[in-house]
Amino acid sequence: MTDLQELAEIEALKKVMAKYSRFGDTKNWAEFRTLFVEDTVFSFEAIPRANPDAPQAATIQGLDTFIGGMAEMLKGAQTCHRMYLPEITVTGPDTAKSTWGIHDLVKTQNCIFNGYGHIHQNYVKVNGEWKITRSHTSRLFVDEQWL
Repeated sequence: MTDLQELAEIEALKKVMAKYSRFGDTKNWAEFRTLFVEDTVFSFEAIPRANPDAPQAATIQGLDTFIGGMAEMLKGAQTCHRMYLPEITVTGPDTAKSTWGIHDLVKTQNCIFNGYGHIHQNYVKVNGEWKITRSHTSRLFVDEQWL
């Protein structure tokens, strides 16, 4: 792969994450799901939760389970996800990985959640399109304001 080809792939991966943020925040679940393979594994060190006694960490396997849970959890919520300072490595002709800084703000009727940390993702190219195969969100800290 030439340097120019690698830069083109890195730009394509940046677009995946821009869509991840936009489709998730606008709750466009049909388009959001196109960014993943069906058996994607999602893990979070801390996620927004329904009450202070609920566990902070979560691991979710499978796209249907993840999308269904997100749609339910975020019903009526306002969200804003910002990804920045990407470290993207193209590891092969059809594989890549990345680490992004992340700040996610989620306002539900019960809580205002601010998460700060990093999102680590693995990708595979399917039919010429980059898809997320694994997503892990690590946290530096979380601020929850219970209402």
